[in-house]
Amino acid sequence: MNTLANTSCDSKIVIHINKKLDDQHRSQFSDGVTKIDGVVSAALQEKCPQLMIVAYNPLKTKAVKVVNGIRNTGMPAQLISWL
Repeated sequence: MNTLANTSCDSKIVIHINKKLDDQHRSQFSDGVTKIDGVVSAALQEKCPQLMIVAYNPLKTKAVKVVNGIRNTGMPAQLISWL
């Protein structure tokens, strides 16, 4: 599982994933999200596995593009908060 990068220029969002994933698919999914242009890191949460925290570079992309990138993989997702 990816860890969240901790740089001052990154923005972070919380995304709700509307699908249950097993451990193998969780890791693959997180890795796939990091391939979205501008995403720095992505991590599904252990205690709330339907929540993902995504760090992205706001100079390269926008939160809506990150969410749309996730949706384009076929995963139902919605932005629920900025951190």
